[in-house]
Amino acid sequence: MTEKIIELSYKLKEAINHDERIIHLNEIEKKMNECEEVMALSYKKDMALDRYNEMLKYFKDDSEEVNNARRLLSEAKKNLESHEIVKEYLKAYQEVRLLFEHINDSLFSLLNMEACSR
Repeated sequence: MTEKIIELSYKLKEAINHDERIIHLNEIEKKMNECEEVMALSYKKDMALDRYNEMLKYFKDDSEEVNNARRLLSEAKKNLESHEIVKEYLKAYQEVRLLFEHINDSLFSLLNMEACSR
């Protein structure tokens, strides 16, 4: 039984690795990581997040300093997420997330059916 589960697990892994959604996501991720413009936008977002977290340490949540940092973070995230490559990546990521959700639901429903039949 254990050997059969291991064999099926490897088959599932191979099927996932050859799925067009996974392949597309990996290609877009590589393209995104090689794009200097995206990397610059990501860096700006990270710096804005650091600044926001820093402001939260020293000022009240509703202070002008925190509100300004929050606004700058929101703008930085919007700029990053509106880049064409990032939009394409997020769409591909959503498709892969749904694939894994389906696999997860299928596997656990099978396990539940087996457990109930005992």
